[in-house]
Amino acid sequence: MRRSLPYKSIALCLAAVLASVSLMNVTGRPRQGLSFWERVWLSLVSRVSLAFGAAYSWGESLISGFSSKQKLFEENKRLKQELSVIDSLEAKVNELEAEVSRLKNLLDFQEQTTEKYVAARVTGRTPSKWFSTLVVSVGKRQGVYPNAPVISRSGLVGRVISVADDWSVVLLLTDPESSVGAVVADSRDHGIVSGGSSRPFLSMQFFSREAEVKPGDKVVTSGMGSLYPAGILIGEVESVSVPKPGLVKVAMVRPATDFDHLEEVLVAVSPR
Repeated sequence: MRRSLPYKSIALCLAAVLASVSLMNVTGRPRQGLSFWERVWLSLVSRVSLAFGAAYSWGESLISGFSSKQKLFEENKRLKQELSVIDSLEAKVNELEAEVSRLKNLLDFQEQTTEKYVAARVTGRTPSKWFSTLVVSVGKRQGVYPNAPVISRSGLVGRVISVADDWSVVLLLTDPESSVGAVVADSRDHGIVSGGSSRPFLSMQFFSREAEVKPGDKVVTSGMGSLYPAGILIGEVESVSVPKPGLVKVAMVRPATDFDHLEEVLVAVSPR
C-alpha cells in the first residue's frame, strides 16, 4: 500500500492558517485603522458606487435632454402656427387696404360726375362668358334700373341687363352684342364702338370716310342715344385700317377698363 505524501498535510495546515488570518483581518479592527481587506472592500464598493452614480447621472441627463428637445419641438410647432395666423391676418389686412384704396378712387371719380352712382362689388362671373357678363352686389333696393350705365375708376364697363332686389347682371362692353356711340376726343369724329372676337380690343367703325383718327387717340362716349352719358372714357386707339377700298375706317380700341381684374364698379341709380 502506497504511503500518503506528507506535503498534503502541510498544505491543509497552511490553508487553515490563512483562513484564520483572513477571518481575523475581516472581523478584527486594529487600533491603527482599517485592515487590508476592509480597505480593499471599501475601495471596491466606492468604485462601484461611483460607476452607478455616473450611470445614473448620464441617464438623468439623457432623459432631461430628451424632455428639453420635446419641449423645443412643441414650442417650435406652436410658433409656426402663430406665424401662420399672423401671415393670414397680414394678407387680410393688405387685401382690405387695397379694397379701401380702390373704393376711395371710385368715390373720387364719382364726385367728378353729374350722375348718381352707387359702389358695388363684383360677386360673380361665368367662366364661359368671362368677357360677356358679371354679377354685382346692388339691385332694385339700391335704386338700380335696367340699362343703367356701369363704370369703373378707369372708364366704361357696360350696362345693366337684369335687376333683382339686391343684385344685378351687367353686360360688358366686350360682348359682341354690346355697342355704344363714341367720339374721338381730339378730332370729334363719331362712330360706333362694339365688342367682338378681337379681344381684348374693341372695334370702332366710323361714320365718315374722312375721319381723322390715329393710334393713341382717346375715345369717349358721345352721349348720343339714351343709355350712356357723354364723356365717359372708353379706351385708346391701337390701330386704324380700311377693310376694303371705298369703305369707312375701322379702329381697334384698347379698353381703358381692365375687364380681367374687375372687383368693384359704380352703377348708375338715377334715371336720366
